[in-house]
Amino acid sequence: MDKIDRDEAVAELINLLNEHPAFANLNADQTARLAEQCTTRYCWHGTQLLKQGDQNFNEFYMVIRGEFSAIDVEYSPPRLLNYMDIGAIFGIRSLLNDTPRAATVEAVRDSVVAVFNRETLAWLLTQDPGIEDYFETIERRYDEQALVRFPGKQPDEVVVVWAKRHFLAFLAKLTGPILILIIPVIVLILAEIIGLSLFDAATGWLLMLLIAPFIIISVLMLIYQYIDWRNDDFIVTTKRVVHIERILFYGEERREAPLTQIQSVTVESHNWLDLFFDVDDIFIKTAAVGTVAVDNLPSAQYLSRIILQQQQRAKERVAHSDTRSVRDMVNQRLQKNILAEQPKGGADPKIVAHRMLPKVVVPKFTLGYFVPRIRVMSPNNKEITWRKHYFILLAHILLPLPIFLIALYLLLASIFGLWPFSSPANWAWIGVFIIGVVAAFTWYLFRYDSWRRDVYKVSDTKIVDVQSSAFRLRGEHVREGSFDSIQSITYNIPNFFYKLINLGDVVIETASREGNFTFTKVFNPSSVQEEIFRRWDIFQQKRRETARDNTNKQIIDIIGEYHEITNPPAPNEVRPY
Repeated sequence: MDKIDRDEAVAELINLLNEHPAFANLNADQTARLAEQCTTRYCWHGTQLLKQGDQNFNEFYMVIRGEFSAIDVEYSPPRLLNYMDIGAIFGIRSLLNDTPRAATVEAVRDSVVAVFNRETLAWLLTQDPGIEDYFETIERRYDEQALVRFPGKQPDEVVVVWAKRHFLAFLAKLTGPILILIIPVIVLILAEIIGLSLFDAATGWLLMLLIAPFIIISVLMLIYQYIDWRNDDFIVTTKRVVHIERILFYGEERREAPLTQIQSVTVESHNWLDLFFDVDDIFIKTAAVGTVAVDNLPSAQYLSRIILQQQQRAKERVAHSDTRSVRDMVNQRLQKNILAEQPKGGADPKIVAHRMLPKVVVPKFTLGYFVPRIRVMSPNNKEITWRKHYFILLAHILLPLPIFLIALYLLLASIFGLWPFSSPANWAWIGVFIIGVVAAFTWYLFRYDSWRRDVYKVSDTKIVDVQSSAFRLRGEHVREGSFDSIQSITYNIPNFFYKLINLGDVVIETASREGNFTFTKVFNPSSVQEEIFRRWDIFQQKRRETARDNTNKQIIDIIGEYHEITNPPAPNEVRPY
């Protein structure tokens, strides 16, 4: 943590108070007095400043240096509510409303805060009563921001900006409806020229019949274009950038880019209209997913600054996390009790575990085989398996299942004398129907098993695409890919019918020679993409932490060896190692 004395902290605090809109009505003397009433507190990375549900409190805080996170721990896993950086004020809601702490607040980097007590708040409200209304408004805004949801939102991220295309993008699509509306106008003008009137009872119905289809088509096109314009979303969170492109009656596509992988953000305008209305196209180039392009965004320059700002903060959180890891390892090394270590002179006793014969597992037949499941989670949640949509299963068994049911009914009818048989049939017919039932059921089994064995698997480290045949009689092709090689994960719903039944493809672009993996025709592709992205994100984080810890361990070992060399034992001292 950077060293800072109280005078320096108070000077920085005064600057922050002067820039904060809540204290705009305070004069210089009042601001200086407010700053002098605080105490400063140093918080190491991971320090818990507030605890959710705590009712014994008397303080609120302002961040002078560093950053904090507000977390709702009542959820499992805990849900991030907000990040609070330099200049942010928190903890004041409980004092104003006399309610328990609404969230747990932790330092996400080494930080310095100004601590104010309840008496300071009471004095502050006497100086400017409008401050209470301001903070209540800010707290409501924080609550609304924390409640913003979108498909695939993760618990450890917060939506920073949610934008839609500019209204000009909607106006640009009205050329077709306007041209169609011109036709009724021309028809009415020509009708007036030849003496026909829309308000004439004799000819009005004929003119209305002529122009009504054009008006209806134009209105329907107008509604379609409006809904299509409102359907597209551009979202910036504290972790990533997400672009969801929905086309009404057609499908849906989603692309996203982690903030830490963004290489550049480019904003382009095309003409004077774009400059006048502040409408631009934005292109986000990344190291993995290519380029995420969105056209006709309002205030694209502002969005660009937000993206780069959030990217910098995300990278700083990672860097401070690495610093905390080094600190923890150093503390662990310094606190290590070397006297409890086994001396090198004696070997540890060898413990031989009692050997147990492995259990013989006998395969058991289960009726669960016939229950079609399109999503299966392993007992330890380490692996998840998807199968193709039920619609694909229906296409597989569309013929064999009805034939099997008909053959089964005819068999039962021939035995018990049901319609169309007036009496029990002879054994020859019964034998024919038995053969038909067996043949139809075998056909059904082959088609069902072919669908059942065609699966997509995702574990914590890899993806697997299994393309199999019924009972593996015609072989099986298994492709595996490590999360190391994944570059992007997108999904696509190709048409309106697939949108209705929530069927689509999930495309996993990789850098391996095997090429891309495509989970075709899966149910709810957005949730599949979300689950794969979540596991991929965790894998990337663990891999980075493993590499970091290995490097840190080498550094700590070097420091330890240096300590031993520079602090040799006394002549008569024997160290137990």
